[in-house]
Amino acid sequence: MVSLLPASNAAPSSSAAFQAAQVRGAPAHRYRAFISYSHSDTHWARWLMRRLESYRVPARFHGRIGAVGPIGPRLTPIFRDRDELPTTSDLGATIRDALRDSAALIVICSPRSARSRWVNEEILAFKRLGRSDSVFAFIVEGEPKVAGAADDCFPPALRAELGPDGNLGSEPAEVVAADARRHGDGRALALVRLLAGLLRVGFDDLRQRELQRRNRRLTAVAAGTSVGMALMFGLAIVAWQARNDARRRQEQAEGVLTFMLGEFRDELKKLGRLKLLERVGEKSMEYFDSLDPRDLTDTALASQARALTQIGETRLQEASYPAAAQAFTAAYARAAALAARHPRDGAMLFERAQAEFWISAVHRRQGMTTAEADWLRRYRDTTVALVALDPANLKWQQELASGEHNLAVILLEAGDFASARMGFERKLATLRRMLPSLPQDHDLAYRVSDTLSWLGTTAERSGDFGAAIAHFRAEAATLAELQERDPGNAKWRFERADSLSFQAALLAITGERASAVQKFEEAKAIADALVRHDPANRHWQRSALYYRLRLAALALASGEISRATELLGTARAGLETFLKAAPTDRIARGQLAQAWRLESERLLAAGDPPAAADAAAQSVRLGEALLEGGKPVAAVVAETAAALALQASLASRNGDTGAAQRHALRALQILAPPLETSRDWRLLDPGVRARHFSGDTAGAQRLFQRLTGIGYQPLSPWPAGLSPTTASR
Repeated sequence: MVSLLPASNAAPSSSAAFQAAQVRGAPAHRYRAFISYSHSDTHWARWLMRRLESYRVPARFHGRIGAVGPIGPRLTPIFRDRDELPTTSDLGATIRDALRDSAALIVICSPRSARSRWVNEEILAFKRLGRSDSVFAFIVEGEPKVAGAADDCFPPALRAELGPDGNLGSEPAEVVAADARRHGDGRALALVRLLAGLLRVGFDDLRQRELQRRNRRLTAVAAGTSVGMALMFGLAIVAWQARNDARRRQEQAEGVLTFMLGEFRDELKKLGRLKLLERVGEKSMEYFDSLDPRDLTDTALASQARALTQIGETRLQEASYPAAAQAFTAAYARAAALAARHPRDGAMLFERAQAEFWISAVHRRQGMTTAEADWLRRYRDTTVALVALDPANLKWQQELASGEHNLAVILLEAGDFASARMGFERKLATLRRMLPSLPQDHDLAYRVSDTLSWLGTTAERSGDFGAAIAHFRAEAATLAELQERDPGNAKWRFERADSLSFQAALLAITGERASAVQKFEEAKAIADALVRHDPANRHWQRSALYYRLRLAALALASGEISRATELLGTARAGLETFLKAAPTDRIARGQLAQAWRLESERLLAAGDPPAAADAAAQSVRLGEALLEGGKPVAAVVAETAAALALQASLASRNGDTGAAQRHALRALQILAPPLETSRDWRLLDPGVRARHFSGDTAGAQRLFQRLTGIGYQPLSPWPAGLSPTTASR
């Protein structure tokens, strides 16, 4: 209902409020009216501006003086603020000049504009020009009745008169308002009421004029129906052809774009051309920005999300993490909106899943484990929804397997072994459901074997050695079958060597040392053959050296000092050469630290404690550098703590209890967070030794009982006096 609203809580008064006002002289202004609005109501501002500027004023009102100044055929121009205002307390010179040059002020009223600081400032500035009687409200949403209510649609400056000092006073102002809400007058009638106020003519008079004009239009339309239909038919054909041409051109452009974002980008990626990859993404975004918003179809928005994702990938490779996060977040916003609009469209859900995965990847690179886990849960949940849409879709099933895997790895790293195991088991079940449909898919069979390996690692970390060995054996059997099916693929041979080493490591700590040596020797033979085949493959080189380290540890445990000396000499020299070529390889540095710790044990067994102490110190230095250089990894923590515990043992042998305690406390410091609840033998073994040498005998005994309870047998003897059941070599 259109009304002259008081600024108090009173209900709106009658429609007479928008009736004609007295005619008086008015200065000329550049703009007929200034439209003030919240940028959330931009669509209303555009609509109102188009209607006002296209309105033809009835001839009988020409020459009068209205709220918009002298009245002519058109109410142009109208000023609409199209840009965000500056983030200062000042409206800015452009806005102030436009307000000063506007005859009237139209405020689009909604709860958003009522809370807008800038709308309020624009009303204040206009009233301070002495034109309070030329302020008009156009209600589009909310309620004008109660000031300050959650749905109040009037800004404070609209409700109150100005005081003598130019600030808002306590006297309520009469608000001239047209009500465009559906339960009010609706926007068509509200527009007429607003026009009546701007022209300062009677509402009923103007409405009658509009009705007469409408009737004349209808009569003209009826009279020209036959001709019009023929003309429209002809125009429709032309428009249809034009639309098809435009659609064809857009499809051609999007076809080129699809190529740029697909095959062409894949080729650039293989070549490592990061800058060109980034330019592909940027040019794609320039194309999207050039489109009219009406042309941004769902397909175009999906392509835009892909372009943003690919820009993010490039920035992630460049380690520009904030920029990568910005791109991925923008991609997610578009993909999530599309998925919400089309909840049954798998392609839209798939794009959202990609954005979720990449946001998690940024968090992972930055060490933000909690945020990474949150986004990986979203990614997994989206893949679950994908498969629910089409359970037979193999692509969605593969995505679900990836979703389960990534989240399970995070849970494993966090020590939540039960949840990690369930995640890997769900992944395994998904992969096995796919096998009958893809019996010759070697990569799928490999993913099954890899999942068995992760289940083995999870069981090992939780202290279930029997289950771990069973999983590793199943993995090895799957890889052996793959190697038989595809004998020319070196990858399966290497993966089988790795699987044998996992089994061997567990056999070594459960008392089956002869079997452990056999499997490590088999793994080493496979790796050595692969390195001879491809000497440039660093991954194979590093693994061949690692198998030698593990065999050296078993040789030391069996008292085979000469064999251990040979293996350690080859492994350490090989690792030092390897690191000259790949100095940033953290895994190789960790293996070198292990080599120096084993060298310390060898020197001690050979009767050279001073040299053993130097070797242990070198191992600790390498481990501490790795701990400082990135996110702590359990294997690095365990190896560094083992070297510190060895230092403590050597100091204790020399009678230096202070040094022994210092080394032990440092080991406990880096082991501290997970030690009390861990069942990971890699952490518990050095934890037992460190607590013993720190003087915490009871704490050492508790960890010792936990280790013996899971069937662990150390390769190095426990410190004397730790337990009546102290193990020996």
